[in-house]
This record gives sequence, structure tokens and C-alpha cells, in this order.
Amino acid sequence: NPNCSLSLRSYLAKTQSPEYPNYQYICKLCSVHIENIQGAHKHIKEKRHKKNIMEKQEENELRALPPPSAAQLWAVNAAVLETARQQGISDEDFEIRKTVVSRMEIIIQKHLTACSLRLYGSCLTRFAFKTSDINIDVTYPPSMTQPEVLIQVLEILKNTEFSEVESDFHAKVPIVFCRDVSSGLMCKVSAGNDVACLTTNHLAALSKLEPRLISLVLAFRYWARLCHIDCQAEGGIPSYSFALMVIFFLQQRKDPILPVYLGPWIRLTFNVGKDVALGQLWLELLRFYTLEFALEEYIISIRLKDLLSREVKNWPRRRLAIEDPFALKRNVARSLNSQMVFEYIQERFRTAYKYFACPQKKGTGGHQTKKKARAQGVKLEEAGKKEPSSTNKDENNIKAEKSQSDEEPDSDDEDGSDPSKERNESTLDTRLMDMLLSEGNTLSSSPNGLLDSDREEEEEEEDNGVSEDDGPVAPDDLHYVFDKMIFTCGKPPTVVCSICKRDGHLKDECPEDFKKIELKPLPPMNDRFREILDGLCKLCYYELSPTHAEQQRREQILASLERFIRKEYNEKAQLCLFGSSKNGFGFRDSDLDICMTLEGHETAEKLNCKEIIEGLAKVLKKHTGLRNILPITTAKVPIVKFEHKQSGLEGDISLYNTLAQHNTRMLATYAALDPRVQFLGYTMKVFAKRCDIGDASRGSLSSYAYILMVLYFLQQRQPPVIPVLQEIFDGNTVPQRLVDGWNAFFFDDLEDLVTLPKLTLNTESVGELWLGLLRFYTEEFDFKEHVISIRQRKRLTTFEKQWTSKCIAIEDPFDLNHNLGAGVSRKMTNFIMKAFINGRKLFGTPFYPVPGTEGLNILKKHFSENGQVQGQDQR
Repeated sequence: NPNCSLSLRSYLAKTQSPEYPNYQYICKLCSVHIENIQGAHKHIKEKRHKKNIMEKQEENELRALPPPSAAQLWAVNAAVLETARQQGISDEDFEIRKTVVSRMEIIIQKHLTACSLRLYGSCLTRFAFKTSDINIDVTYPPSMTQPEVLIQVLEILKNTEFSEVESDFHAKVPIVFCRDVSSGLMCKVSAGNDVACLTTNHLAALSKLEPRLISLVLAFRYWARLCHIDCQAEGGIPSYSFALMVIFFLQQRKDPILPVYLGPWIRLTFNVGKDVALGQLWLELLRFYTLEFALEEYIISIRLKDLLSREVKNWPRRRLAIEDPFALKRNVARSLNSQMVFEYIQERFRTAYKYFACPQKKGTGGHQTKKKARAQGVKLEEAGKKEPSSTNKDENNIKAEKSQSDEEPDSDDEDGSDPSKERNESTLDTRLMDMLLSEGNTLSSSPNGLLDSDREEEEEEEDNGVSEDDGPVAPDDLHYVFDKMIFTCGKPPTVVCSICKRDGHLKDECPEDFKKIELKPLPPMNDRFREILDGLCKLCYYELSPTHAEQQRREQILASLERFIRKEYNEKAQLCLFGSSKNGFGFRDSDLDICMTLEGHETAEKLNCKEIIEGLAKVLKKHTGLRNILPITTAKVPIVKFEHKQSGLEGDISLYNTLAQHNTRMLATYAALDPRVQFLGYTMKVFAKRCDIGDASRGSLSSYAYILMVLYFLQQRQPPVIPVLQEIFDGNTVPQRLVDGWNAFFFDDLEDLVTLPKLTLNTESVGELWLGLLRFYTEEFDFKEHVISIRQRKRLTTFEKQWTSKCIAIEDPFDLNHNLGAGVSRKMTNFIMKAFINGRKLFGTPFYPVPGTEGLNILKKHFSENGQVQGQDQR
């Protein structure tokens, strides 16, 4: 406790008395609790503690640096200006970029007359490098959509003077790439990117208000590029975040250089700090983010003068947080999701500040400085491998008192078998607590705060003009350069995969990604194995589908419930089965999904659904044939859950789930078209259950989603097995059957459907189709590019649906805003797809039961065990 009035020794004496039997110690440096003094001794040997000691030493060393001389500031100033001049765009470069935008606008407006182009990004703010891309945004009328505009722009630019025309519609901001042939510059074309344009205009206004801002940002961006921390794909942060960091520093400075305001329409005069040299601002910028601003505690926000804490936005600590000034919920630095990368950035700040804050000699070409940087990099890497030596008197006393050979157990062994442990405990406690709790506990007795071993290395290395032995550096000899080796000490940043969270590779190279699995060729299917697969698929249906008697029992339970509710609750109540009980794909133990409506009410718009559900639950508790009545009113669709005692079936009652009833009827129509539809549907449900990938409540897909996958495959098969019922109609317009605001039309005349000539073209067996389905979703279908949609035969892209951020996209055939794969994570997607890949291998490799046994039962057991075991292994 730093506020304790007791001296350290009397404090220790009190805590070791019997009055404090359970006292815990705290390492202030690491902010960790320690159970006892032996634990404290063990803690100071840990790599993390040693690393924190080194960082604290380095921090104290940086704080102790003398202020720069006028000549040193002039040399830093010259280095920053020269870097900005070499790397930034000139007025001529800017005009070239404007010309490219004008030429592209003329080309696009020939086809899209209502559209116009605008330049945004670093080119407009003048924070761009000479090699920076040209950011162009297309503005379009409300009658058009972003996907529609970008798809047309992509086709237009393919037939023009622009080359290398490609698209990345799955980026956070969908864009079209192309290269301008005359200038060789790459263009990135977006559409409706209003937030980025607002931010650009704001930054451009600030750069006009303060000319030094451009040089500072360019130097800062170039430093970040040399340190390789500006690459989002590798866990870094976007380039414009460095501009926000510079602006934030200029706003938070004791004598602010920039005001805090938003909007170029405000005209302010801000003359404070006009006489501050650029070199001094550069040093202050590095010091600000190295020693003054708590990166882990606060958010970098250029719209507020007061510091913004993490708690306000609930953004995680111990990582960089930068607020977008026009999208307040967006953390610009959210791509920096690794603690290792964050710590690497902190190291680079310390290294850069130390370099520019110390005098550097001219004429060495940076050779000696680089040599020192390399040596420091090696020293940092090896610091955790060896314990720093020390001449600290107390430490030497501890070692002397300890006096144990290497073969004997350590004094902090938990078994307490060391006889010298009790003898030396009192002295050991005092010495260790002096080290842990004293104000200077992180520094040795060396004058500059370095451990002696480190000091020796420093003395060996300081031959580059910074050593005091060589005397002060003459003003004319001062020189600074922006050099990768100097700033990085030869240490590259750690890359961390966003899929598996392991370091050393990116997500595109992740071994956990199912796309990286090599699919081996399958042998051709022979007649015998085809018959075996046919029998297996049919077996799934015959053993698990409810019999006619069981289906009748469900209808009887429904009728009995309706009579009871009409008598005890509301005489206008009507009940209807939907879901797996009626869609042709239900198991014998499937839940009873019941929809309740009230006569005289077409919709639930004027009804208090929560109140009705709660009242219904109270009434159902009186029913002697039901148990476990549970109302759930907080769900998206409020329901009452129950269990039917006699049959053991579970069920739930919802209100006005009318769209689901139409959905059920359409699936039942598909099931009645061809027996292979039901056979495949049941096989798919068994497969999902065995592989543990069929529970939406646990983050995977629902059984309904898997049925849609089966139907989609059968529609896409060449020739198709089933038609698209929502595309069969007379005339040119789709008939309207509005339910809950959605068109629930589909062609449902079975007599006409079964006579369609196209349905007789596909003669594949159900076993062939089952293997074909597994191959379709593992070899052919691109989950990144396309949506599983049974309402149209034409492939529907994820970009058209704006579902590019989801790994699996399955569209509900009526509620077109409902993506059944929206809740599936990338990790679960890999798990599901690996189950399909394993299934492809299992069912694509001939397996023959032992002669004389029940073939289908043996194969079913083989299917169950392999499917389940392989799925669990992958999880």
C-alpha cells in the first residue's frame, strides 16, 4: 500500500505477526496477487516480471533524457521535412490524380448518367504517399443500390483504358480495383461511402488550417510503414488512423496546435503554437505516445477535448482504440486484435523516441546506429532467457543466505522439504519485500538504472557518437534518418491468425481453414456400392419417419388441445401444426410446433402477445395431460413450451406464426414431388445429428437449414430433380400472396407438377445423389460468393444480399431478410465443412459389409460411428 504510514520494515513485521495469517502480497509492477513470500521469490524469476522490469528501466531511462538542444531540433526538423518531401505527393502528383478521376467519371457517366465520382482518402487530405492508391467514390440516386452500381461499374471499366480490373465485394467496404494505364496508379472505386468522405473532408480542412500537420502525418505514416504496423491484413491498423493519432496529439498538447471541432464550415483562428518547430512537434508526438498518453486506458478521439475512457464504449483494454469521428461505434484500430502486436507497437514507440531524443552523429550513414539497434534487438529477445545479474547489496545477501547447490531443491519448493528454508525465511522475507515493494524496486544501483550486465553491453556498443566518452556531438555532425533497422531493431511484428488465434500465419494461410484441405479424387462408383448407399439413405427414412398412426396421434393431440383451450381460455382460438410435424421431414420424436390464431384477427398487430402467452400458460397448467409448462416471452417469437405426458412429445405454441405455415406447406409440396427428396432430407438430418452440427442453439445450423441445402442441391443438379416452385406461374409477373409483408406465393398444384416433363430427366439413384450432394458443397459451391436460395434457379450472390460478412448464407424462401447462417461463426463453419469433407471421403470410398451379416445394419453402424467420431475430432 503506497499510502501506508508505516516504514517498510515495521510494515513487514506487522504483516508477519499472527494477526495477519492470510496476508497476500502484490507486485505493483505486474499488478498480480502473490500468496506468500515464497511465491514472491518465484514471481521475480518469471519471464513476465523480468520483461516488465526491463520496460520500467527503459521508461525511466527515457524520462531521464535531457531536453534536446536547438541544433538537435534543427536536425530532427530536417529529417522530418525531407521524409515528407520524398514520400508525399506534390501539387503535380495531386493534379494527375484529379485528372484520372475526371477521365473515369466521363467513362462511367456514358452508361450511368445519374452517377458522379468524387475523390476521397489520403490523396484529398494530402497525406498520401507517391505510390498511394487513388480512392474514388461513386454517388448514385436513391433508385439504385450499392451492389447494382458496383456490379455495373465493374463491367464498364473492363472495356476501357483501365487495366487489371477486379473486384473485392467481400471487403468491409466493397470496391472495384483497376489500374490507370497512363499514370500506373491503382484506383479503388467504392459506392456510397459517405462516412469515409466526411472524415476525409474534415481531415483536409484541418490540414489547411495547420500546414505542419501534413509533414507530421507523412513522417508518422512512413515510420509506421517501416515498422510494418500499417497492414490491416496482418493485424496492423489502417493508414488514416495515424493521421487521427497526430491530430489527437496536437489537440491534447498543453498548448494545443489544433482545435477540437467538426466540420469545415467553421472558421477559427488558432495562433497558439505557431512558433513551435516541426522537429520539436515530432519529438513531442513520439514522447506523447511513449510516455504520456495511456494507450491501454483511453480512446483516441479527435471530436472531444476531454479524454474518453474505454468504459464509455465498452471497448476492450490493453489494445489500441481509435474512434472514427463520423462513425462513433467504429474502432478504427479494431484490426489490431493481438496483444503481441500491440506490445510490438509500444516497443517501436520507445525505440523511435530514444533514437530522435538522443544526439546522433552525421557521416556514419546510420551504420553504427543500425549495429546498436541490431544488438538491442538481440538483447531484448534474450532477456527472458537469462536472469539479469545485479550488484545490488540486498540481492547478494539473499544469494549468500540461500547458499544451495544446483542439485538441492529451491527454497521456494512447495513441499517445504528444504531444511535451510525456515532458518533463512525471516531475512529472505525482508530482502525480497525490499525488492518488490520499495519505490525503486525495478532499478539496480547503477547510475543510469541499467543492470550491470546490460550496462557493459551498452558501453561496448556506444561507438556511434552518443557515448559521453566521445564528448558532445557538434551541431554540424547531428543527423537523423528514417531507417527500418533503427526503428525495428531487426524484429518483425508477430502476425496472428483471426481464425485460429495462433501466431505465425495469416487467416489466408490458416491450416484450420477447410479450404486448405486437399480433396483427394474419389474412385468411380460401382453398382454394388451404389445399391448399398441407396439402401442406407432409404433406411434413414424408413426407420425414423413417423408412421401413419403416429401422425394421426399428433393430430389427435392437437385437436384435444384446441378443445381444451377453447373451453378454458378463448372460444375463438384455432390451432394448427407446422414445422417438422407437417413438412414431410419430421422424426418420430420431433417436437410439436403449434401456431395459435384467434377468429376475427387476421394478424397479431393489435394483440398483446406477451399477455396472451402468459395467460395461456396459466390455463395449460390445469391440463392434466400436460406437464413442464413454461412461458418464454422474451424470445423473438413468444411461445409456451410443454410436454405431453402420454406420448412424451415436447411442443410449443406460438401466436400468428403464419409465414411458417406457408413455409411448411411448400416443403411438404417438394417432399411429395419425388421420393428421393424425402430420402435425402432424412439422410442429411441424420448426418448433421451424428456429426453434432445440427443444433442452432449451440451455434451451428438448424435442421430446417439443412433441408433447404438439400432442396437447393436438387434444384441445381444437372438435370434438376425438382423445380423452383416460386418461379412457376402464368404471365410475366409473380402472383402476390402477402403474409406478414412478404410474398408467400409458390406453385402448389401437385397434379400439374408431377406431369412436368423436366422432372423425369434425372434418373440418378438416391445414393448417387447423396454423394453428389456432399461433393457439391465441398467441391463446387462457393460459400463466400453465393447464397443458398431455393426461390430462384439463378445463382444469388452474397454481395447482392449484402451478406458478405457471413461465412454461410442460407436465405429463407419467404422472409428474404432472414439468413439462417447468420449465427454461424467462422470456427463453426470450418467444423461444419470438415464434417462434409469427411462425409465426402467416407461415402465416396466403397465399403462392403462382411458377407453373411446384415449389410445395412453394419453400414448404418459404420456411418454413425465414423460420422460422429470424425465430427468430434474436428471440434
